[in-house]
Order: sequence, then C-alpha cells, then structure tokens
Amino acid sequence: MKLYSELAEYYFDIERPARKFDQETQFLDRLFRKYRIKSFLDLGCGTGEHVTHLQALGYRPKGVDSSAKMIEVAKKRYAHCKFDVGTMQSYRSEEQWDGIISLFGSFNYLLSNEEVNMALKKIEMNLKPAGIAVLEIWNAEPLRKIKRKPIGPVTQIKSKATAIQRNRGFRLIRADQSTVVEVNYVYSLNSKEIKDKHLMRAFFLSEFQKILAAHRLEILNVYSNFNEMKFRSNASRMILVLKKKST
Repeated sequence: MKLYSELAEYYFDIERPARKFDQETQFLDRLFRKYRIKSFLDLGCGTGEHVTHLQALGYRPKGVDSSAKMIEVAKKRYAHCKFDVGTMQSYRSEEQWDGIISLFGSFNYLLSNEEVNMALKKIEMNLKPAGIAVLEIWNAEPLRKIKRKPIGPVTQIKSKATAIQRNRGFRLIRADQSTVVEVNYVYSLNSKEIKDKHLMRAFFLSEFQKILAAHRLEILNVYSNFNEMKFRSNASRMILVLKKKST
C-alpha cells in the first residue's frame, strides 16, 4: 500500500484534515487518567504523532507499525520516542503495558477471523492484568447501506513544496459473514499521479462482541466519536474501550 511506503513522508499531512487530532489526544488523556494508565503501546502508530504528543504529557509510550518506512519516518522525526516494526497479529513485547491503542482504522486491515483473533490474543498478552485497550474500528452498517461511492476529491493539502490532492472512492466487495470494502485512492502530487488500493474490513458491534467472547477482554464503553458520544448503529465508526479480565 503506497500510502504507507511511497507516501509515508506525507502520511500525517494527508490524513490530518479528515481527523480531529486534538480531540483524539484529549480523549486518550482523559481515559488514561481515569484508569491510571502510565505506559501504552500504539499499534499501527503510523509516523508517531500520537506517541510523541502523549509522551509530552508524561506518558511512556511505544509505537509499533507493520510498515518499516513509516517507522523510519517516525524515528527520524521523533528520535526521543521509542518505535518498533511489527504487526498487531504477531508483535510480542518484552514487557506488559497499562494500555494499548489502535487508531486510524489500523484494525480494519485484519480481513479474516483468524487475523482478528491473533491480534486480540496479542493484545491480551501485551496488556497488564486489568489493562485498557482502545480500538477505533469502522462500523459495517452504513457501508452495507451505501455499498459504493465513486472516486472524488476529499482533501487538498500542501506539505512543504508539494501540493497533494487526495481522491477516494470505495465499493463493497463482500457482505456475507463479514464486510469487506475495496478503497481506491488517487493522489495528485504536483504533476505526479499515484494510485493506491486498500482492502479493509468493517464490523457490526454484535459481530465484534461475539469475537471478543473468546478472549479475556470485556467492553467497558463504545463511542461513536472522541467526544464520547454513545455508539449509534448509523455511526461511521466505533471506538471500543476494553479491559483485560483478571481471570
């Protein structure tokens, strides 16, 4: 996926207009204070913006991403922070953490139940007893209704001397036991055009609850956004706050 390799240098600038970074970090700060989280893993950390921001607030984080190029950029920008290359299905930390976060739809790249269960098992293993996990996941219900959206412009930014326009569209390619969409991007960088395709899985809340039943993770809260609005079935995403069970 070119967004995480060829475009890694521009990744956060490209994503930021569609995100509410301050709301996300404020939400995490409130949550971490509530549950006395001091250390955390960021799975799918990208180029490390959440890691460096929350470290500046006094937390002890470590960022993990499957893209070596993204981690290369993160280490170059934030040399004072800790980063590692690894997938959420296989990453085993040398220590257990108070918290684990996975934002920006990183979890949606796990297409099979096997991959999902492997990732949840590793989250269990990497969390301390009673540790907290925060997963931001696409909600399947609106995608099943919309089914397809033609490619069109979504953001236009300038990163240093490079003007970047992002065009995006998607189509539902699987709607049986699971919900999988093909997301197509066209990036215009000055006079250069880059096409990129991502396969991503969305979940119904009830579907994810059934998957969690096989793990030592319980749901504390589910939100529609980082302002802590309670989850609605028509929301584009779900933000799950999970707790590792003691037994």
